[in-house]
Amino acid sequence: MSLDDLKYFSREELKCQHSGQEGMDVEFMQLVDKMRDELGFPFPVNSAYRSPLHPIEVRKEKPGAHASGQAIDIGVSGERALKLIECALANGITRIGIQQKGPINGRFIHLDVCTNYTSPAIWSY
Repeated sequence: MSLDDLKYFSREELKCQHSGQEGMDVEFMQLVDKMRDELGFPFPVNSAYRSPLHPIEVRKEKPGAHASGQAIDIGVSGERALKLIECALANGITRIGIQQKGPINGRFIHLDVCTNYTSPAIWSY
């Protein structure tokens, strides 16, 4: 299976927005694709893969979960955000970031299964 086999996501929307490089983990994206099917509403991608040279990653001490290809930010808010969190937890995703303040178009849920981090965590931005 490859990223080309995903039902709801294109390779283009998963590329690094800075470099255009690809790097999303196929197994992780299969899980996100399955969750999108289960929930039945759109998952607008705010951020997926980030090259280690992406400006956000460069500012970090070491590249984060997006640079591993095992993280995605989905642009959802309100009831859909809650349903996405519930679905993520039910599907074994235990690293979840929540940005639900400010303008609606800036709200998102971060999901990651990055193996560089061992502990489950839920945080807000």
